[in-house]
Amino acid sequence: MMNRLRLSAAIGLFAFGLPTGAQATEAALGHYLTGQNAMPLAAILPPAGVYWSDVSVYYSASVGRKMSIPVAGQIRAGLKAVVVGTTFTGLWVPNVQVAPNTTLAFSLSIPVEYLWAKAQLGAREVTEANTALGDIMFAPTIGWHSGKNFLSASVRIFAPTGSYHVGALDNVGMNYWTFSPTIAYTYLDMTRGLDFSVVAGLDINTRNPDTNYKSGALFHVDASLMQYLNKKFAIGVIGAMLYQVEDDEGGLAGRLNGFKGRSFAIGPIMKYTAGTEKHPINMSLSWAPEFGQKNRFKHGNGVYFSISGSF
Repeated sequence: MMNRLRLSAAIGLFAFGLPTGAQATEAALGHYLTGQNAMPLAAILPPAGVYWSDVSVYYSASVGRKMSIPVAGQIRAGLKAVVVGTTFTGLWVPNVQVAPNTTLAFSLSIPVEYLWAKAQLGAREVTEANTALGDIMFAPTIGWHSGKNFLSASVRIFAPTGSYHVGALDNVGMNYWTFSPTIAYTYLDMTRGLDFSVVAGLDINTRNPDTNYKSGALFHVDASLMQYLNKKFAIGVIGAMLYQVEDDEGGLAGRLNGFKGRSFAIGPIMKYTAGTEKHPINMSLSWAPEFGQKNRFKHGNGVYFSISGSF
């Protein structure tokens, strides 16, 4: 069962590292969605080999007309947004061991996204929509395990490859680099079918050269508690917190008092493993409704579906 769980976790750490345009500082959007990293077996790296995953996301949110948001060099109000995207991730685990019980891995994530946005512009509403390549992510990772405990550390690097235009509402790219040191921990008790996983990261953003806006660093924590009902099916609950630890700088940030924000989410998750013992196909579905937001979209809802396996 242990080999099956490790294989079914193949892309676990990377599947929700979505390079997506939703939930940070500038435009109240960025490279992290509240709840996206909450998953079972999050810190477990698979055996040597090449693995794949595809993660689909649906996220919708809005803000009232009284709230101002900096969007691509302009201040907008009454903003509504819907993000629908899919991200393909390839994971390579080389057959090397740098230390006992230690594993190296490298992943590359390529997103394609649809973004629909509407905002108030004076007395009229403006609606824009765009489907394009998002910001590509690369992540080197090292993992360690002992008994029921698993630990991994990575640096997720988001490159500004996505579609971006100054003044546009429908930018799927952020137009800046993000470096996110990330640590994950999993406690897995196979005898009871219990899995507790937590993922913590700090998103450090560079300045947007086209708007002179620098989004402040964001700290985020995602956790999941899962109960395996059998070898194939598990249910559980997820929780997440996003907390901005630095004010935004430059551009329009001064007019908005640094636009420092926060967000929380709690919701359900389920997991199913298909395929064979040697080549399992792992699927999970989670819902992360947000609450307690400040300088973030209101009424935020994120739904994530992932499927992963090995080549």
